[in-house]
Amino acid sequence: RYLKPYAPTDIRELKEEIKGRYTFEKIVGKNYRMHEVFELLREVAPTKATVLIEGETGTGKELIANAIHHNSPRSEGAFIKVNCAALSEGLLESELFGHVKGAFTGAISDKVGRFEMADNGTIFLDEVGDITLHTQVKLLRVLQEGEFERVGGTKTQKVDARVITATNKDLKAMVERGEFREDLFYRLKVVPIRLPALRERKDDIPILVRYFLDKFNREMKMEVTNISAPAMELLMDYDYPGNIRELEHLIEHAFVRCQGRTINPEHLPKDLQARGVIERVMSTEEPLKSLEKEMIMKALVETGWKYGEAAGKLRMSRTTLWRRIRELGIEKGL
Repeated sequence: RYLKPYAPTDIRELKEEIKGRYTFEKIVGKNYRMHEVFELLREVAPTKATVLIEGETGTGKELIANAIHHNSPRSEGAFIKVNCAALSEGLLESELFGHVKGAFTGAISDKVGRFEMADNGTIFLDEVGDITLHTQVKLLRVLQEGEFERVGGTKTQKVDARVITATNKDLKAMVERGEFREDLFYRLKVVPIRLPALRERKDDIPILVRYFLDKFNREMKMEVTNISAPAMELLMDYDYPGNIRELEHLIEHAFVRCQGRTINPEHLPKDLQARGVIERVMSTEEPLKSLEKEMIMKALVETGWKYGEAAGKLRMSRTTLWRRIRELGIEKGL
């Protein structure tokens, strides 16, 4: 769990190691689940197959879509991204298929849609589960027939665009509730790729941490070359509801707080520090006693084992502190 210090030359070597052994484009991972994803990516990228990427927020779905496009015969074509959750139904339909002048209030000129922009390239529909049933019908037509009309128009447009979609929702459950078309669901899910949550691939955390150390050292022109064992333990024990994106933000936070070469627990967000202590003491036979011992140890270490100052931090008398140290079996150097 401990990341040893490494010099700039080691960083270059590590970067090459990550690039060569653990990545497909910018995707980092050595966990067996990620290797399964890499294998599937290598198989699907050269084809025209429609891909559905499933996974929680922050698991890297856009990176996967980028990797598929840039490793495909369409890599010279455009890669067009649309966040379906960010637009209302009317705006999304216009964004996807374009519109003609006068189609609605404010349509002062013809507009080319994203599907036209993606002709001979790839279109990535992120959060596809947020598309309304009305727009789903039009999307199904594009997938099946490769054609559509602009909003307010009558001329049929032909398009050759590979479609990659992503969602953090359970589309099958949405189909059962009547919220998503079954025919569209199976048309999108020709090749499904499920990205595991970071809590399911914790053995990737150390290499991801090193990847982000390298990244932020370059971006911030810093030389943070190490992370202490206690800090790494906090990162390993956390469940990451925000997944890889959250880990990246935690490391960025630590870079802002760190003034030296080593990231320590105090450089990480306070809620993460507190969570680490609570989870550790809750796993002991006597959680309350363990928590008290943790607090006394922290005060002693922070004050350089100056008992008077430590007692002041803990809002107790020096005599009470001495008694609790003996009863809890606290010894200097532990």
